[in-house]
Amino acid sequence: MNKNLILVILTGGKSSRMNFQNKSFLKIGDKYFIENIIQSLTKSVSKIIINANSDIDKYKSFNFEVIEDKIPGYKGPLAGLHSAMYDYQKTTDDLWFAIFPTDAPVVNKELLNSFIKCLNSQHHKKDRKLAYISKIDNSIEPMFSFWSIKSFSHLDKILRVNQGYKIMKFAQEIGFNFLNFKKKCEQEFFNVNDQKDYERLLNLLKMN
Repeated sequence: MNKNLILVILTGGKSSRMNFQNKSFLKIGDKYFIENIIQSLTKSVSKIIINANSDIDKYKSFNFEVIEDKIPGYKGPLAGLHSAMYDYQKTTDDLWFAIFPTDAPVVNKELLNSFIKCLNSQHHKKDRKLAYISKIDNSIEPMFSFWSIKSFSHLDKILRVNQGYKIMKFAQEIGFNFLNFKKKCEQEFFNVNDQKDYERLLNLLKMN
């Protein structure tokens, strides 16, 4: 466990491509998507925060902190990160936030370990960037990324004057590095956008 790493599970989207069905509560076997993520990563982080804008009581049943977007208007994944950071904005700790989406239920905790090793290898904090974006099998995956609390002030400013903001644009503005990672199987980090993706994931899991 890393005491300075908080996991933020992003569930605040509208799920329009899934007929507005809450993807957190799709199932793999007898477990919800979000349960799979929690069980896979809970031992690797100091805390889990669920960012949600609906089904709040249902999320609270998992006994983790549930935070709605502080800035209304469905401003995207960065709004979820902002909301999780909000109560920590004045900390002097070297605090980091990992964001993972609820619609990619099969995750490999070694991604978190790779990030922790990356930070530990940079003995001088001045050598660190404020963000690390996963590059999984050479594909840039900004929804699996790591953010220093020091990025909060800039994030707060841009979200208050923009309707939405691209993750990579924000990362470029504050300075980032890629975190390279290789999957062990196709279902790892597989993103479910619609019903066809869901069926594809279930078939992959049956095959392995």
